[in-house]
Amino acid sequence: MPESSLPRPLLLMDRGCPFAHRVLSLLDHLGVEPETREAPLGQLPEGLERWSPSGRVPLLVHGALVIGESRVMLEHLAEAYGFDSAYPRELTQRTLQRHAMALMDGSVAPALTRPDWKPDAARLAECLDVFEGATQAPPEPGLFTFHFAPVWLRFQWWHPEGAVTRALADRPKLAAWLDDAASLAAVQRTAPSKADNVADFQAACVIHGGAKG
Repeated sequence: MPESSLPRPLLLMDRGCPFAHRVLSLLDHLGVEPETREAPLGQLPEGLERWSPSGRVPLLVHGALVIGESRVMLEHLAEAYGFDSAYPRELTQRTLQRHAMALMDGSVAPALTRPDWKPDAARLAECLDVFEGATQAPPEPGLFTFHFAPVWLRFQWWHPEGAVTRALADRPKLAAWLDDAASLAAVQRTAPSKADNVADFQAACVIHGGAKG
């Protein structure tokens, strides 16, 4: 489908959400301007509940498609807009990146919003080994980079002394790769203010009774 005939992406998002930041970074890199609507968790603007009756965000609406997982959003948009370098061409490296992305979302990123989460040291080390194996080359704009960079920023901003942040920082090569990924132009252009983002996170912790970490 020609790019000009594609519907404009609509992203429903909580302000400063790292998972929405992934999508915004990709769209910025692709030169696609989405429509965005701020939708705090559980507080969808009137009329938008037809797409997310539960209030789940972020949510990507692209024509008739409604997608509620940020990794799937990235892959859909990359294919829709012909992003040929979304993943490495070599199969093994593509698989390593996809494995690392799955582990980030399933085993590591949940620590961002679960103040009582206590990492199993062996499992965390296992995940970080996979991350290191997928980050051999300098970061280039791609789905893996856009997937990881916003989450790394939030770990540093929200939990500077947290177990995951310390574990990542204790691996200098991996931490340097993540810092470089977070410095990419598309990530920086779409990043929220650190001060505002930290304030929003701390306010949410107070509302929901969590630790500020």
